[in-house]
Amino acid sequence: MILRPSRLGLADWRRIYFGAGAALDPRTRPAVEAGAATVEAILERGEPVYGINTGFGKLASVRIDRDDLGRLQRNIVLSHASGVGEPLPDAVVRLVMALKIMDAPTEARKIQTAPVPSAGGLAIAASTAIAVVAISLLTSWTLTETILVASAGGLAAMALGFADDILHIRATPRLLLMLAIALGITVAGMRADVIEVWPGFGFQLPAVLGGAGSVLWLLVVINAVNFMDGANGVSMGMAAIAAAGLAASAAFIGAWNIALLSAALSGAIAGFLVWNVAGKLYVGDTGALAVGAVLGALSLDLVRLRPDLVLLPPILLMPFLSDVLLTVAWRAKHGKKLFTAHRDHAYQIAMKAGLRHWQVALIHAVWALNAAVIAAVAALTGGQVATIAFLVLLAISLWLHMWIRRSGVRAGLVGANIP
Repeated sequence: MILRPSRLGLADWRRIYFGAGAALDPRTRPAVEAGAATVEAILERGEPVYGINTGFGKLASVRIDRDDLGRLQRNIVLSHASGVGEPLPDAVVRLVMALKIMDAPTEARKIQTAPVPSAGGLAIAASTAIAVVAISLLTSWTLTETILVASAGGLAAMALGFADDILHIRATPRLLLMLAIALGITVAGMRADVIEVWPGFGFQLPAVLGGAGSVLWLLVVINAVNFMDGANGVSMGMAAIAAAGLAASAAFIGAWNIALLSAALSGAIAGFLVWNVAGKLYVGDTGALAVGAVLGALSLDLVRLRPDLVLLPPILLMPFLSDVLLTVAWRAKHGKKLFTAHRDHAYQIAMKAGLRHWQVALIHAVWALNAAVIAAVAALTGGQVATIAFLVLLAISLWLHMWIRRSGVRAGLVGANIP
């Protein structure tokens, strides 16, 4: 039996337990050899890289002498090889070894150390739908085009994410399907054709440019929410706060349909976070893509209604956008592949430095809360507040990201030649 990630069912595991032969997929060998070559090259250059020639966790900044590297690696293996109690039966050990080979995470950007159910996205979608439908049935609220289009876009993105979670769709077809979803949302009317970046300085965009810009915004937001979903509570914590901020901002300008769906989404994600922060349930691409699609669509509709608030959505989503876009730019500058999973984001650098999941999630939640409050104030006051707030928040975000990245490079946690 060939062990391929995410390709074995319960019957296959039962066969392994009862003694069926099992071997690692030969197609994994080139990746293993490439990883070994990368480590050898790092050692030859002598640059500090976490876990290879540095300490672990809080000792990440401690450089280990080359003569002690063999002992370092032996000790880390021994530290994870001790145990107490009676030895496990051979069949159980055999199954555990096979499971460990197939163990999630299967992507470099994932930071968890054990497989976790990833159906949380379905729960978020169901909870959001129940809340919106219940309010509509119990009140005179009508499900308008805004709610229906944003929900349809979210469902389409959720279907794509579900397929990707199960089938692991390749990057190019996945991007093309995302493009189709973004085009559908834009054609259905959620687009920004008029923008005003300063009071009295607004203009009508050509139809093609307005549509292309709206599609690009949707693609960026959908992917940003998904890319940041690699540690407990980080992406969905920020998404819950961003949705709450969008709900408040929409309420301040009388866009009650945007407020309703945003508030329902925020509440649904908040319920999910109870399990997610504890590491017991993940949102998966199913939920991350859906949440990104709904946030992107609703923010476009807000700008359609109030072109003077064109910079409010970037304010709300600044914690996502600054990390993702600056990380992509950094990887492009250093010749790294842009469509492969990685651990170069700022939050991943923090995790490598020894911070726990909840600490990283809390830092990002505070950041997102500040952005949400600023956005709500901008919506309430109007005028030039949104533009000024955007520029200030952008400057702070740039400085923070660059400081974290420079610190990570100095500590050997991230670099041009570090996977």
